[in-house]
Amino acid sequence: MKKRSIILFICIFCCFAALVFFVLGAKLKAASAQPNKVETKVFHLYAADMEQEVAQGTTLYSWGFGLWDPKKNAPASPPSVPGPEIRVKEGDHVKVVFHNQQKEVHTIHFHGVDNSFAGDGTPDMSQHPTMKGDSFTYEFDAKHAGTYYYHCHVEPDRHPEMGLYGAFIEEPKQAKYKTDGEFTLLLSERDPLLSLAEGTEAHQYVGTAAEHLHLAGDYDTTERKAKYYMINGKVYPEIPPLHVKEGGTYLIRLINAGSEVHTFHTHGHHFKVVASDGRDISNPMSKDSITIGPGEKYDLLLKADNPGIWPIHCHMGPHDTHGMHMMMVYDKYHDKMNHGSTSPVSDIKHHLALLKQYQFEKNYDSMKPEIKEIIQGIQGFYSIASSDHFEEWTALDNAAATVNKLLNSTLNQAALQDSINDLEQKINTMEIGLQSGDPS
Repeated sequence: MKKRSIILFICIFCCFAALVFFVLGAKLKAASAQPNKVETKVFHLYAADMEQEVAQGTTLYSWGFGLWDPKKNAPASPPSVPGPEIRVKEGDHVKVVFHNQQKEVHTIHFHGVDNSFAGDGTPDMSQHPTMKGDSFTYEFDAKHAGTYYYHCHVEPDRHPEMGLYGAFIEEPKQAKYKTDGEFTLLLSERDPLLSLAEGTEAHQYVGTAAEHLHLAGDYDTTERKAKYYMINGKVYPEIPPLHVKEGGTYLIRLINAGSEVHTFHTHGHHFKVVASDGRDISNPMSKDSITIGPGEKYDLLLKADNPGIWPIHCHMGPHDTHGMHMMMVYDKYHDKMNHGSTSPVSDIKHHLALLKQYQFEKNYDSMKPEIKEIIQGIQGFYSIASSDHFEEWTALDNAAATVNKLLNSTLNQAALQDSINDLEQKINTMEIGLQSGDPS
């Protein structure tokens, strides 16, 4: 009897063990059939012609990246310099579809990203350059959180400088630092002669910063001489300030997307260099200046512990004075800050640049709203100019009225060109007068 009980117990135990084994096996099989889901982030970019306004009224023929709407097969955003910032999470699978809408062939290289050979973006090596009207898809995994950027890799002495670059950020799964905000700063340069050469070849308006220049022969990039040194595509005072609060900690993602070496310097503050080219630094350095070469990226951690309004700029003198200069302003000092240019002519020059672009394109209907804006702007600073510059103001007002009259009558292209040239000359005369310090 005892022996029979033991046999029965063993049978029951074996059946139970078999059931457990079957259930666990089924779960393991299901798990192997459904691996951990990896999120795929899809972005559509395009390249196209544009006019880059580095400062109000100062424009350059450029090439920019923008967001593309694949459903409408049309731009989802206008092209810009820099291009749209792309952000993904560490571990994401990334898919970027490039749609070329520009006359030149282009590729995209994700600079610093451990990409596959097929997705490297090297023309005639890992891929054929993408021609106008065609598309190319880049796919890779975001393996290392960090600061990177993307740019065209066709003729890298021309295409990136024409504006084909943008920030690419891989955010960590878990925040590495407790911060109160972050800023991405892309440094770059522009030689207006390049815009003159490319715009003339493409039969496009070369921009106000290049239209009065002359090029003897072909443009030689070895003789390149930058005139505009930019942060995020703008020059001082057009670069928006970094707004901080006392006691806050801020991450600055610094990217050199240009072709020259720069030295980034913060007045009144030190920062810690916590990462270089997408890799953490085990022993962060505390500095107030850091030299960054072309293609390099740094992550800087700055403690806002010295209230005020502080310059941030490239410490190479000509780079600073030609635009690579911005401000960091604390909340309590915001009302004490001089917001951009004090010249009331700046906004008028912005509309003049658009007026001249539309004139080149023979888009006369679009010129009419611009001349109205110019007239309103001139009337808006009458009280400032009239006391010391009444004659100049009157001449300027009459010049704008002449352009407006010609645009609203039978078109005479020669007369319109002469009147716009006269208007531009009168605007420059007024600006010089207002900058002399007489009016306030």
